[in-house]
Amino acid sequence: MKKVMLIFPPEWVPTAPYLALPSLAAVLRQNGIDTVLKDINVEMYDHIFTPGFLLFVKSKIQDRFKELKQNAANLSAEDAELKQMLSDYQHIDLDYHIQKVGRAKEIMRSEEFYEVEKSEWALNAFREVMEYVSVAYFPASIQFYPIESNLNVYRPWVSEDLLKVPFDNKVNVYADICRQLVLRSIRKEKPEVVGISIGTPVQLMSGITFATLIKEAFPDIHVTVGGNIITRLKDEFAKKPHFFGKAFDSMITYEGEHALVWLVEALSGKRKMNEVSNLIYKDEEGQMHVNETYQERVDQLPPPDFDGMPWEKYFSPEKLVPYLGTRGCYWGKCTFCDHGAGYIDQFR
Repeated sequence: MKKVMLIFPPEWVPTAPYLALPSLAAVLRQNGIDTVLKDINVEMYDHIFTPGFLLFVKSKIQDRFKELKQNAANLSAEDAELKQMLSDYQHIDLDYHIQKVGRAKEIMRSEEFYEVEKSEWALNAFREVMEYVSVAYFPASIQFYPIESNLNVYRPWVSEDLLKVPFDNKVNVYADICRQLVLRSIRKEKPEVVGISIGTPVQLMSGITFATLIKEAFPDIHVTVGGNIITRLKDEFAKKPHFFGKAFDSMITYEGEHALVWLVEALSGKRKMNEVSNLIYKDEEGQMHVNETYQERVDQLPPPDFDGMPWEKYFSPEKLVPYLGTRGCYWGKCTFCDHGAGYIDQFR
């Protein structure tokens, strides 16, 4: 059976694992499939607050400033303002901020977190550094908490933007994170199938960036995407065959535990692709296929398998383990809530 790597992209709360990867891994491993878990969401935040990444950001600021300086006579008012901002940020004491965020990570991961003044100091240290990072990727705004990052010039709901953003090395921080964390992990682990769980609009931008750059670097790897947002957009993506093969190879809608197992079996020659429930894919002739749907029997699923999650990197003094006792909502009538959109039935 083919080896699988599951990826959870930014951005989500960095205090605990999201349940998607452990839930998928439990069923994959139950069926004898070698599975690697990569919570790139928390790994990204941990990586950003390191000397190596901040020195990388410093070099980006310097490079963007030099580029604008060389064209100073022809700058627009906006670019002139950016040039001044880049110039100003070259004079900050980066070593001081590197020390601050190092200390801030210690606070967030220890009993000191419960001392309000210290935890507030740590959060402010992170936010100051994120402002510095955002300057390098301007006009993007990169946030730590709350999770409100925005690439600004790209819109997650516009398909053309999703196809362009992976190749924008000026604005798209997720492209650099992919090259520094994701592609390195793939070279090390050598998976044959990569699954990316995309649950939020921000993750749509980072997830498609990861998927596209993985396909570019490793064209033989089968990349499949799934999650709540993918399920909501299933009808739209099914009408856009140009995404398949370029940004990813297939989509798994609704619940993915057994669908992913069946996909791995199909890719291993043990079943046909049209037998994989919840799958959307394009065949070798370029024809799109939307397979029948399947709903998990939650009382028969194994407990989530957290083996391989980077517990030491979460920004929390305690090990927080998420628990989901039901799926959907028993009420399901609130007009402002779309939680049930990711499930076939409202409540189980």
